[in-house]
Amino acid sequence: MERKDEVQALFKGLVEGKPYTRKIPLNRLSISGLAYSAEQEIKRKLGEREETLKDKLNMFRGTALHNHVQNLVREEGYKAEFRMYFSIPHRWHYMGFDRIDFAGVIDLLHEGLNEAIELKSSTSSDRIEEYHKMQLASYLKMLQEKTGKKYRGIVVKFGGSEIAAEEIPEEEVPRYWDVIVRRAIQVADRLDEEMEKRDIQELSNAGENDSQNGLYSFDDSDQN
Repeated sequence: MERKDEVQALFKGLVEGKPYTRKIPLNRLSISGLAYSAEQEIKRKLGEREETLKDKLNMFRGTALHNHVQNLVREEGYKAEFRMYFSIPHRWHYMGFDRIDFAGVIDLLHEGLNEAIELKSSTSSDRIEEYHKMQLASYLKMLQEKTGKKYRGIVVKFGGSEIAAEEIPEEEVPRYWDVIVRRAIQVADRLDEEMEKRDIQELSNAGENDSQNGLYSFDDSDQN
């Protein structure tokens, strides 16, 4: 193998990453996943979503940009990668959970200014999408519920030819949050049904039921 091939393989390995093996409870859902699509969140939790090298390359570029920007603005008082968790009651009829847990990561949080910033990047589009705003609005709602304070939320996108910024109107936060909650319930009910079907199938095929395996999924719920 030539040296250029070795170097190419090295960096391709960095992009592809290692298989994710951390066990995440099935009732913990990703805010970013829900904002994008309920159906995609279902597939992600069931391990049915396939990522191509192109998908991983785009994610790698975005992560590299996030890390660089976050390091640059730390001196401005922002905290990077602020993890958020929030729960709502919801009865899973088969799995037995009594709640849905939301997980998310705020890219930049300034507690002095009561400000949250969501960073997005694209090599082709300058547009700030609806799901970008829904994701950040959900973080604002979670922050308010946790702290009792209202936070300003701004989406910043490094697009194909422009840097765009859009603030989330305060009155829009409840509407976006309602959509997230409805999608979360839809996802939970679908996952609950799917786990029951799979256990029945396993019982039929193997003559025994190991439903506890369904309590967890291998995913990256905390990496939003």
